[in-house]
Amino acid sequence: MKIGLLGPAYPLRGGIAQFNMLLAKELQKEHEIKIFSFSKQYPKIIFPGKDQVDHSETIPDLNIEPIIIPYNPLTWFSAIKKIKQWQPEILILKYWIPFFAPAFGWIIRRLKKDNIRVIYVIDNIVFHEKWYFAEKLTKYALGKADVLITMSDSVYNDARKLLPEATIVKGLHPIYNCYNLGNYSKKTARKKLYVEKKKVILFFGYIKPYKGLDLLIRSFQMILEELPDAHLMIVGEVYGDDSVYLDLIRKLNLEDKVTFHNEFATNEEVELYYKTADVLALPYISATQSGVVQIAYDMELGAVATPVGSLAELVLDKKTGIMATDVTERSFADAIVRYFELDQEELVKNIHAENKKYSWEALVKLILK
Repeated sequence: MKIGLLGPAYPLRGGIAQFNMLLAKELQKEHEIKIFSFSKQYPKIIFPGKDQVDHSETIPDLNIEPIIIPYNPLTWFSAIKKIKQWQPEILILKYWIPFFAPAFGWIIRRLKKDNIRVIYVIDNIVFHEKWYFAEKLTKYALGKADVLITMSDSVYNDARKLLPEATIVKGLHPIYNCYNLGNYSKKTARKKLYVEKKKVILFFGYIKPYKGLDLLIRSFQMILEELPDAHLMIVGEVYGDDSVYLDLIRKLNLEDKVTFHNEFATNEEVELYYKTADVLALPYISATQSGVVQIAYDMELGAVATPVGSLAELVLDKKTGIMATDVTERSFADAIVRYFELDQEELVKNIHAENKKYSWEALVKLILK
């Protein structure tokens, strides 16, 4: 079967691009696959980060053709022509923000005239940032699809409310199993980052207000009262003004206890940071699902999370981590302390059991069903 994917891929960076490529790799075990990627993803004037390009060393062995600039309608016509020329039976798209809705909605309406089956894998229906006309744009993007696949109960419920007549299927967010390269052990990773004798709390990923990094920094002061050998490692590019976090660290006199890598981690660096850590911190103010948890589980690393969105579906309290009782500094600090009281061998066993559920093979079966 010929299956196409429309969305970002290498050399564009980020979790969505990585997701598309991992899905393509699983699909191409038995099918002919092509990713119709973006030439550019966002205009520089609205992109809050420093760079949109993946500088990792490894180039994926996939058929990737950049054919569209989603914010330039003039490229949509040629994109449709190229997709039709390749003649896929199925076209798979990821949906995560309304910015791409006009392009996606316009393109799929014209592809469906050629009997191409359209399937969306959805990250969000309710968005962290405010988008004008978000509901109308999302309906336009998704309304003509054959199947919508969600990756959490909360997103499934949101999709059902917005599109009650649509065919919506519950799925799971697979494990990001592409970063555990075997370049580091826990011992060598911690030695490289000079934290051999510390309890390392990792915050990883794009830094946006809804992810609650400021809450974590304030709670870290309380954590140190119970765990004086704790160390907070923040890894990720700040979208916006990083002085909010740097000033808070200085104000609380935490400079010697916090490492802040304000940059996007390459594929080769992800393993280093995760294997250095003892726990992944998810102090989110709001959430749907979280790809960073699925990296952690592949590295046998547990997590502490706030009870928002679908995090409770991913972080099983007292099994694969600890769920804070609410979204406050005190509650999150207490949850981190309780995490270090867990039996770590039992935690790893539970993570292995969860990983079996979150396979790419399972998602592919759901898509092809």
